[in-house]
Amino acid sequence: MKNLFIIGVLIIAAACSSKETTPKQTTPAKVEKKSVGTLKIGYYDQDSLSAQFKYFKDQQTALEKKQKAFQGKVDQMTRDYQEFLKRNDERNRQGLLSQIQLQRIQEEAMMKEQSIVEFQQKNGGQLEKEAYEKMDDLNKKVESYSKMFSEANNLDILLIKAKGGQLAYINGSMDVTKEFIEYLNAREEEIKQDMGK
Repeated sequence: MKNLFIIGVLIIAAACSSKETTPKQTTPAKVEKKSVGTLKIGYYDQDSLSAQFKYFKDQQTALEKKQKAFQGKVDQMTRDYQEFLKRNDERNRQGLLSQIQLQRIQEEAMMKEQSIVEFQQKNGGQLEKEAYEKMDDLNKKVESYSKMFSEANNLDILLIKAKGGQLAYINGSMDVTKEFIEYLNAREEEIKQDMGK
């Protein structure tokens, strides 16, 4: 029994070592073209969407305005802090400040510096959260509109073309960017009119 096992292992080892490896194919394989039948596909350019969808541009403008106001406030607080330090450093060099006054000035400087940090953390965090929420809202809106647009135009698939995206090539005859953006803007205009704006 033991001998049969050893003989079996030797036969398997010999069979494995005698297998010839097939040479690698050097000619490219032929790719068979697949027919999609009546499948209707369209795509829109994501860059055009961000440049021409009015709702997106309005949201972007509002965020940029808030970002600019936030940065302006931080800059003003920083200037005030630096002027406070400079003014009191000059007084100190002139010998106009007592030890008690110097200590109070240092405490005040620390409070001003802490105020700047707290303002940046609190308001910067809120601004970041708002930007994320607006982007999430925008994505949901475009997703819903994509479905509605596709159904209205009998599209089976609506793709997104973007730099660095998954599409290496797509035929320009499938481009529905202009129509999709017009659709988005028209739907948003309807909403504005319903809201009385």
